[in-house]
Amino acid sequence: MNLGQRVRQLRGQISQKDFAKLCGIADSTICKIENGSLTGTLDVHRKICQALKINLSTFYKGVYEDDVKPIESAPTEEKPFYYNDRSTSQFLTRNIFLNKKMLPEILVLEPKGQAQDELPADTQRFLYVLEGEVEIKVGDTSCLLKTTGTLYVVDASLPHSVKNTGHSTAKVLRVTSPVRL
Repeated sequence: MNLGQRVRQLRGQISQKDFAKLCGIADSTICKIENGSLTGTLDVHRKICQALKINLSTFYKGVYEDDVKPIESAPTEEKPFYYNDRSTSQFLTRNIFLNKKMLPEILVLEPKGQAQDELPADTQRFLYVLEGEVEIKVGDTSCLLKTTGTLYVVDASLPHSVKNTGHSTAKVLRVTSPVRL
């Protein structure tokens, strides 16, 4: 099942318009997610979860489980995940929601772009700056990193963010373990 099918399944008999209102998002967003032309942002996914009173793990349950393979190549057709208009993430593996021990992704940040996360307990994250300059904040601690700089976040349940502090696009390889969104 894809993400759109899962949203359709979870909303049940509620109309798209009423469901969108319940979630506090545009009904066109629900429509686009359900027809597969949009994956939605993490914020949209969280709003859907809040409206349904479920967690993200439950929301993603069953998504892309159909064709899990023991070995797979990097995807070419996966759509980027949008944090906002200045920050996107491209997952580097298919079927990320099942049977994975880690989630590798490329985070692309335009100048002043920022991505914020607060993951469940027992989640760790490794970051490697491929291009540019970024500021990474974990809780009350901040760290400036340039190309080839690395940071290992032992407790990714602490609120943390990655912000582009340079004047050109920054790219960060980010690996989360276990797979959590």
